Amino acid sequence: MNLRQLELFTEVAETGIVSHAAKKLYMSQPAVSQTIADLEDLLGLKLFDRLKHKMQLTFAGEILYQYSKKILSLVDEAESQMLDMANLKMGRLRLGASTTIGIYLLPHLLGEFKQKYETIQSTCVIDNTSVIEEMLLTNQLDIGFVEGLVHSAEIVIQKVMDDEIWLICSPQHRWAREGRLVIDPVEIAGEALILREQGSGTREVVEKKLKEHNVCYEVWHVLNNTEAIKRAVAADIGIAFISQMAVKDEIESGRLVNIKLNGLPISREFKLIWHKDKYRSPLLNAFIHFVIGNAE
Repeated sequence: MNLRQLELFTEVAETGIVSHAAKKLYMSQPAVSQTIADLEDLLGLKLFDRLKHKMQLTFAGEILYQYSKKILSLVDEAESQMLDMANLKMGRLRLGASTTIGIYLLPHLLGEFKQKYETIQSTCVIDNTSVIEEMLLTNQLDIGFVEGLVHSAEIVIQKVMDDEIWLICSPQHRWAREGRLVIDPVEIAGEALILREQGSGTREVVEKKLKEHNVCYEVWHVLNNTEAIKRAVAADIGIAFISQMAVKDEIESGRLVNIKLNGLPISREFKLIWHKDKYRSPLLNAFIHFVIGNAE
C-alpha cells in the first residue's frame, strides 16, 4: 500500500460515492475505481460492498479505514512539524563549547537566542576543544564554539571574534609587590606555571606562542578547571595564562593581577566549527548568523 491509495480509499469511504470522491480529488471516476480495485487485489480482500450505487465498507474495509485515518493523521502531523521547523517555530540544536566559551560567553548568547526562538530545544556539551572536535566528527553535535586549534580537514571554521589571553599572578607575587606589571618573557622561566590539561584550547595556544618565541617555561601544576586555576593563582601557588573574559572581574577588584609580556601579546580566535558535510538547517543557519552578528 502507498499513501495515495490510502487517501483515495479514505475519501471513497467517507463520501460513499466514487464520482464525488473523484471530483474532490480532481481525478476521473474510472481512475478512482481502478485504484480501489488495485488495492483490493493487493490485499486479497473486498473493502467495499457496491450496493445501490453506494460504496459501503465491508468489515475489512472498516478495519483498514481506522488504520488509514491514523496513518493520514500522522502524515499531516509530520508535515506540520516539518513546516514549523522550516519556519523556526520548533527544532533542536546540539551545541558543544570549549570550557572558556561554555562558561563565560555561551550562556549569555544562548539566552538571547532563545528569547527570539522560545520553542527551540538545545543541549550543550562543555569540554575542551579536542573533545568538541571529535564529537562533531562523529555527529554527536551539530555545531561547536571553540577557542583552540582545530586539526581535522573535515571541519569548517568560521571566525567569530578575538580573545586576549592574560598572564596573571597573585597580588602577593613579587612582580605585583614590586609594581612590575610588564615583564620580559624570559622571566617566566623558573616560575611555577599552572596550565590547563592537554587538549585545552588555551593551553595549546599558549604553548605554541611561547615555543615560537623560544620562551622557556616549566609546568608545575595542571588543572582542568578555570575557576580552580584562578583560586590557585590567588593563593600564590603559581602564575597562569587565562582568557581575559574569564578573569576580568578579579583583575578589576584587585584579587588578581594582569602581567603583560613585553613584545609578546597572546591572543586567539573564538570560532564556530561544524562538519563540512553537515546539513545546515534553517535553525543552524539562524544560530550561526546570530552569533556572528552579536560579535560584530
